[in-house]
Amino acid sequence: MTDKQGDPGALPPEYERLLRPPTGDPVIPGRNTPRHDVVSDTALSDFSDLFRDPPPASSSAGGTAPAPSATGRAGDPGATAVLPPRASVGPNTTPPPPGPAGRPVAAPAQPRKRGGIKRVLLWVLVGFLVYAAALVGYFAINVDKIDAMPAQQIADTAGSNYLLVGSDGREELTRKEQRRLHTGNTDGQRTDTIMLLHVPTIGTPTLISIPRDSWVPIPGNGSGKINSAYAIGGPPLLIQTVEDTTGVHIDHYVEIGMLGVADIADSLGGVTLCPKDNYDDQNSGLNVKAGCQEMDGPTALAYVRMRYADPKGDIGRAERQQEYVKAVAAKTANPLTFLNPLKMFSVDRAAASSLTVDEGTGVIADGRMALALGMISAGLGEQTTVPIESDSYWVDGQQAVKWDTPKALEMFAGIGGA
Repeated sequence: MTDKQGDPGALPPEYERLLRPPTGDPVIPGRNTPRHDVVSDTALSDFSDLFRDPPPASSSAGGTAPAPSATGRAGDPGATAVLPPRASVGPNTTPPPPGPAGRPVAAPAQPRKRGGIKRVLLWVLVGFLVYAAALVGYFAINVDKIDAMPAQQIADTAGSNYLLVGSDGREELTRKEQRRLHTGNTDGQRTDTIMLLHVPTIGTPTLISIPRDSWVPIPGNGSGKINSAYAIGGPPLLIQTVEDTTGVHIDHYVEIGMLGVADIADSLGGVTLCPKDNYDDQNSGLNVKAGCQEMDGPTALAYVRMRYADPKGDIGRAERQQEYVKAVAAKTANPLTFLNPLKMFSVDRAAASSLTVDEGTGVIADGRMALALGMISAGLGEQTTVPIESDSYWVDGQQAVKWDTPKALEMFAGIGGA
């Protein structure tokens, strides 16, 4: 055995050949022997796609620049190449996961801006206002107008005040309509309904019923029941009587006949009214049971006209008249009615053909009245009746209603009465 074989630190010849440099130079450990901590570019060439991002394109026309080595020197065959760093990704820029066939999935759509919702709401509001204005305008153009105001009136008082009157005249009714509505054919014309609607500049409206049998002074005609003022001198004398008695200036006059009461109810498909008792009244034709129910036009008219079968007489009738006004306003404001243009223009046409207003009542005044009645129907207002001392006040051989004058004047002062 040779020394080389006897040297316990020597390598067998086959291993030594593996470690000898291919040039045939002598082996110098640490200098020209392979290093286990570096890998040449040739060894990585088959796996470069797995570990290296594609090299950036060279700005020069002569090819790509060599990747830097571990020592910073390009072209070192014995050094591990430094892989280019991946592009930095911020916390909110995570790339989307790959989709089918490796294609990236599109980024989710951005949420719609609030500005778009505001524009939609603005257009809805504009459309609503245009629709409401069209209804009021149609009514104002088609309603009948008369010269109702007296030549002399008291000074203006607060807010706007409407005198709402229901006439019992039969002259315009045909015989068939008189039978259908149970009105009879009594001559003359009086006011079964007298209401004062106060609409303040700021605040909620007030609807006050004035009993038709109220005993009051009638200018130029002594004293009498307030409804006789209409029979004597028409709307001007009635307005003058109300102003002198209440101290409230009347700005607008609105009158409806018996046929109009029925037609408006029918145009709405009936209105919901709530009798407190069973009624079977031959004079008005009312025959209903107690409890809330849908009433058609003729039944609703009988309900607001009926007096003799009501233990409260004229006071009870005033309360039912207010109930009817509130029911009509509530049914009109119902979304199922108001948002149905065909229905609403039918109601508008019935109201325009049934009502009569003074010459000075225009679109704005009509709109304010409609809004005020809608507020009252929604509970945003007050409904009341003139305080009375007695509904069995006998004077000049007839039964009348006597006001509780101090309380009545206090109530009217509350809405600006002088």
